[in-house]
Amino acid sequence: MTVLFGGPVFLPADSSAGRNQSHGSSSLDFEALAMKHVEKGFKAGYAPHVDLDDHAQVKEARVAFERAGVTIAEVQCWNNLLDPVPAVRSANLEATVRAIALADELGAVCALNTAGSFAAESLNHHDPRNFGIEAFDAAVETARYLIDEAKPKRTKFAFEALAMHVTDGPETMERLVEAVDRPAFAVHIDLVNWVSSPRKYWFNGEFIREIVARLGPHIVAAHAKDIAMEDNCDTVRLEEVAPGHGQIEYPAYLGALANLPQPVTLLMEHLATEAEYDAAAEYIRSEARVANVPL
Repeated sequence: MTVLFGGPVFLPADSSAGRNQSHGSSSLDFEALAMKHVEKGFKAGYAPHVDLDDHAQVKEARVAFERAGVTIAEVQCWNNLLDPVPAVRSANLEATVRAIALADELGAVCALNTAGSFAAESLNHHDPRNFGIEAFDAAVETARYLIDEAKPKRTKFAFEALAMHVTDGPETMERLVEAVDRPAFAVHIDLVNWVSSPRKYWFNGEFIREIVARLGPHIVAAHAKDIAMEDNCDTVRLEEVAPGHGQIEYPAYLGALANLPQPVTLLMEHLATEAEYDAAAEYIRSEARVANVPL
């Protein structure tokens, strides 16, 4: 089908696309923002930071991206949906419901959050309970609740693929899709986040084909980055790096996504500067030509 490629864009006086900021832009000049995507040759992008309650603003953003032919890929909401403090967890659930509603109003492909961690410190802290039946059941209940509350008509909701959460691999994600049993529950792929062993590292081309075989019809969006494994050490040490500086087999990754029956967005993330994104985009496009995948 189609891979809609893109990533963060930078406008003057807007630093919101960098590594330590949210992926989407905080600029309210939606025409300029949409056209910057076109200038970069992007077919998809992150949702701009808009207020769900400002209906005129939301409509202006949606129309600007539609007019430019740029698909809004995802609205992100990063909080801990398993926070051990009930009041905090309740607030996080409400924020995610609003993110799904915003994605629906913007016509975005999906809204995205993590399944969460039982660790009290943050959603990125590890906890062995994250891999048990309690976490799985909580993820199912959470996804159903969010979708049933938001009632999206156009957008999907997805959990971020993360090795430290219950969403740690395609097998569990497949079980989640079946258990949640909601048409609005979809799959977001981040291949790097699932490369958690030397075997997956060296044979990630085979791994992405396994992922697609299990989850293909449910995949609506993906992230593009790379991963490197430290050599000459007795333990596994993996580090996220820019596309082209690691081991990800991009022709296999792009080919697997392109062979899906539905269009999929593929967005770069976690780079600090526009120049770094430009270099990453050039590399991914060169690999797409190898795979004969139009971006």
